[in-house]
Amino acid sequence: NIKPLAAMPALGGAARLADRAVLRVAGDGCSRFLQGLCTQDMALLSRQPAVPAAFLSPKGRVLCDGLLISREPNEILVDCHTTAAKSLLRLLLRHKLRLPLKIEDVSSSYSVMALLPQGVLPSSQQTVGSGAPDGFFPDPRFSALGHRAILEADVASALAGEADEAASFAAYHSWRLCCAVPEGPVDLPVDSMLPLHGNLDLLGFISFTKGCYVGQELTTRTKHRGAVRRRFFSAVAAGRGSDPKTVLDGLQLEPSNPLPVTLLRDLHGVLPGVQPHLCGSEGPPAPEQQERAVTICRPGDDKNDTVGTLHSTVGSVG
Repeated sequence: NIKPLAAMPALGGAARLADRAVLRVAGDGCSRFLQGLCTQDMALLSRQPAVPAAFLSPKGRVLCDGLLISREPNEILVDCHTTAAKSLLRLLLRHKLRLPLKIEDVSSSYSVMALLPQGVLPSSQQTVGSGAPDGFFPDPRFSALGHRAILEADVASALAGEADEAASFAAYHSWRLCCAVPEGPVDLPVDSMLPLHGNLDLLGFISFTKGCYVGQELTTRTKHRGAVRRRFFSAVAAGRGSDPKTVLDGLQLEPSNPLPVTLLRDLHGVLPGVQPHLCGSEGPPAPEQQERAVTICRPGDDKNDTVGTLHSTVGSVG
């Protein structure tokens, strides 16, 4: 259950997402071409400016997640993670065959921007306005995330101004984790995770009514069997000396609401794991930035049981 946009907080400031790349698919039939390769029904782009989508392997594992943005009747931009851009470009070119399409990486000409809700960015970077600037659209994954856009590089630079890009970049990922939205290969390891295990069905990435696409069979079977044994959940570190129950009560958890970012800033806990705002745009995370197993120890029991894996973290939230 997602809160309607009218109930979202006022818009705050913009953040340039340095870990995102932009691919361009242009030409007659570009929508039909992507229809057979991604999990989303491309017909939705006739009713909204952008849709979330994932590209799967033949075995139904996630290769890349991203957003598809319609620019012109025969032009679609793909917003994806930088470390997945080259492999996704090769996949698209491999399936192009003799279709009259132009497929290219245009990351040098465009930047991906996020317009975050008021209170998410540091107070010095808040630029509250009555509405989103031209080119921005509500994030189709979860409306609480704010707005997003793919802008020409010079326009994006002017919008970002002299703001601290590192701080705004970290604020974006912190807010994304508060919204429990996985993104990129850190959260969705390449060719190893089923899309339903990554909550992609809950975030609108998957159409279960469209025709065939690569990886559809296992995805549909998993959905209709109801055998989804793994899911993504939010994790919060309360910090040493804090009462976990007091922290949980303060979060005022509601299934349709993000975690309160202002309260999490006051917690002194730090979660180990991969910090996406500190990772380089190329290559795997450093050894100290690896995923961590999550274990539990029941009262009166000395045995630790593994219950999951901690992926992205920023400060006290993951």
